[in-house]
Amino acid sequence: MEKTFTFRFYNVTRNNNHTPAMVDILRLVAGIADKTQREKLLATDYIVRLENLEDDGPNAVVGELTRCQNTNLPSEIDHGDRRPLEVERLGHSVVFRFNHQMGVLGIQYDPRIISPGRVLEYLSAFNAAAIYEMQPRINEEAWAKFNAGETRKLSIRIANPDDMGVFAGPAQAASDSFRAMGDAYGAPLVTVEISMGHHRGFLSNAVRGLAAQLANMNFPGVRLDRLTAKTVVNDASEEIDLIEDRVVARETLEIHDRDPDINWQVKRNYLNQTMQQIFG
Repeated sequence: MEKTFTFRFYNVTRNNNHTPAMVDILRLVAGIADKTQREKLLATDYIVRLENLEDDGPNAVVGELTRCQNTNLPSEIDHGDRRPLEVERLGHSVVFRFNHQMGVLGIQYDPRIISPGRVLEYLSAFNAAAIYEMQPRINEEAWAKFNAGETRKLSIRIANPDDMGVFAGPAQAASDSFRAMGDAYGAPLVTVEISMGHHRGFLSNAVRGLAAQLANMNFPGVRLDRLTAKTVVNDASEEIDLIEDRVVARETLEIHDRDPDINWQVKRNYLNQTMQQIFG
């Protein structure tokens, strides 16, 4: 299995003062002694539970979420023999760290296990008022350049578009189209290019709002694989990659082949150190 891990970072905000603090919901769940009672069914055969949570200094908590697998289990291999796995369930986990003073969430990015959007679903399953906004931490320079220029082309590639939600304002037309194409043609991957082609001029300003909503979307199962823009700034044309400039950390870690507790400690320590270096 992979030993190289990617961690992504997000700004987490509340819609209003009536929304409970995210760290309070995490501590509420961690206070449930029986871990089976922490489990929530988020979709068909998609069970998640909070496995670990601890403080990392006065301003942050670090924890681990487990996705419980009880269907389509792999087999055991013993030399030339293959036999059914003799366990009821498997656990696949991701590690996260939340700086509740800054409102910054760092999480092991593996949407095959638990996507960032599923984390928010899990918390709201314990308190319906626990609704949060999550936006990727990005390279502000790239987006400032994009917003300052005039756009001639926007290229987009989305995985699992039939699971997309609805965007607001003029961007709704794009989200409706992505979803409809994925559903109509059974396409797990849809690529769209919005362009002026050989015509003079630029796309309307609405394209900036579309790009922002695409970059910030967190629909479970949906993945943004490409978001690039051809922009003209001070009469110079430039290709800008709007998602490669997200703040990420990637490292090969010395994890154990079998022991989940050792692996929790290894990933926890790496994420703690990395976030302290990046965000202070």
